Amino acid sequence: MQKLRLTMNETCHFLSVQRDKLNKMVKDDASFPRPIKEGTSRQAAVYFDRVEIEGWWEEKKQARYS
Repeated sequence: MQKLRLTMNETCHFLSVQRDKLNKMVKDDASFPRPIKEGTSRQAAVYFDRVEIEGWWEEKKQARYS
């Protein structure tokens, strides 16, 4: 069974990018899935939805042929 949510580090590993690149993607790419913050404090964990990340990647691949 695959995880539904990925931590920042897991998402970096999943996409093969460094943390600063992931943060840049979140900030600059409007189509990139928004992180989900678990809580209101500054230190609250941040997760990404695995299915949304996979969907975003598939859209990027399809855009190459458009």
